[in-house]
Amino acid sequence: MMNASDFKLLDRKVMLVLLNMKEKNSFFRALSSWVGFKTTQIPFRVAEREAGESKWSTKSLIKYAILNITSFSSAPMQIVTICGFIMLLISVIFGINSIVQYVNGTALGGFTTVILLQLFSSSIIMICLGIIGYYIAQIYDEIKGRPKFIVSEEC
Repeated sequence: MMNASDFKLLDRKVMLVLLNMKEKNSFFRALSSWVGFKTTQIPFRVAEREAGESKWSTKSLIKYAILNITSFSSAPMQIVTICGFIMLLISVIFGINSIVQYVNGTALGGFTTVILLQLFSSSIIMICLGIIGYYIAQIYDEIKGRPKFIVSEEC
């Protein structure tokens, strides 16, 4: 990524809050914003690397991205649940179409039943996985032990 860096200037209060986070896998970029202290940007030119190459492989970067997305968002689980509902809707539409074909005598024998059962059961499984995922996300949030609020100043 061009002109991007992980460098940040932190106030001591912010640094102490970040150091007191008990997370095993902490994503510095997100946590430093999450703590909620006032921020400002200081533009600077990111210098070219003078020696060596990055040790990050594409596989490592993908793992890092997945870890960071899942530690700060339940969007992947919401996507699974939404896909389950979409599959359920498709299976209902396909089921109505199959019943119409069966009544008209144009349906293939056994095909309709198998496909409908697969679509319906897969959609129910995806919806259930999404619901279980929400519970796991709640447990994960509790385990991380992030404070409900951070006091920046005391009276």
